[in-house]
Amino acid sequence: MSSNNTTANITDSDDPYSATLAAADGFFYARLVCYVIIFIVGVIGNVLVCLVVCRQRKMKNITNYFIVNLAVADLSVLLICIPFDFGEIITKYWPYGAVMCKLIYPLQTMATTASVGTLVAISLNRFIAIIYPLRPQPTTRDAKKVIIIVWVLSLVLVSPYIAVLRQREKECSETFQERGMNAGAYTLAIFILQYVLPITLIGLSYIRIGRDLRRDKGSYSNDVLQREQEREAHKVVKILTVVVIVFAMLMLPNHIVFIWIDFGNGSQNIYITQIISLGQILVYFNSATNPLIYNAVNEQFREGFRQYFQSWRDLILTSKGKKSLQHRGQHNTRTTTKCTMCIGSEEEKLHSRRCSERSENDNNNSSSQSRNVNSVTVTDNATSSLLTQV
Repeated sequence: MSSNNTTANITDSDDPYSATLAAADGFFYARLVCYVIIFIVGVIGNVLVCLVVCRQRKMKNITNYFIVNLAVADLSVLLICIPFDFGEIITKYWPYGAVMCKLIYPLQTMATTASVGTLVAISLNRFIAIIYPLRPQPTTRDAKKVIIIVWVLSLVLVSPYIAVLRQREKECSETFQERGMNAGAYTLAIFILQYVLPITLIGLSYIRIGRDLRRDKGSYSNDVLQREQEREAHKVVKILTVVVIVFAMLMLPNHIVFIWIDFGNGSQNIYITQIISLGQILVYFNSATNPLIYNAVNEQFREGFRQYFQSWRDLILTSKGKKSLQHRGQHNTRTTTKCTMCIGSEEEKLHSRRCSERSENDNNNSSSQSRNVNSVTVTDNATSSLLTQV
């Protein structure tokens, strides 16, 4: 169960120790930082999982269809629950109204149930494919039907929780007793149906798969195709085993805390608010771990992630380069315009200077020519007078 009215009641109680612990700045800011990191890593990772599977033909198989559904369930937890929980932590009351009170926490429980249901579907699909390879295998249409059934069953499981949630003043509280229900019984049912039964089915399936793979190892040493199929089966079982182990480790503390509250004296502990918060952080962290596991264990996912990160990096660098070129071009245009104006003004000055010099030269030439003509005329007249005298 994702939330319990015990949390709200303890936070607002008159216990001075509980009030002091709830207001501790160190834990308050550490919790917010954890939420931010989990949100960023989880959203980016699960979106990449969906993109890698949906856009690469070689990744489109039944197992990866289930992995996409697992990523969608994790995204539901991250995108719906963390932002609303973040706001509630900061404001220290329920600011979202009565309708959201009946939706937020049930959606988290529903998404978590869909996650574990998807893991069960993956384990059963691997069990059929490896243990009974000659039988008709499930198709992608069958996988889609199973995914729909998983979400419908998850909704049915949280329907009692939706019914008992109610906003009272500034709190979103559970009203099991007013509805004639037992909070402890519902907590125990969630623990069995959301944790014990699924983990048991998954564990038995993988134990049988591992035993058969070890027994058949080397039986087809001369069959290259068979060895390749066995190698791929080992890879798939390896990655899914890690996912299930991480899920079991991260989800168990949250279940134990609410069982302790409903069946023990957990509500009397002065640190219960911090303990519940730590369990909640582990639930959110579980929704961010699967992409990290795929990247660490599976080569195809790792290569797909690398290609998308590289393409995003190239896109960012290209956009920055275009902006730099545009800025440089504008600077060069301004500089060129200024220099051209300067050159134009200098050329005009030089041209005007040359024109004035040329006009002065022409005037000087005209004056010298006039003086030469006058001297010639005087000489001619003198010569003619001399001849007359002779």
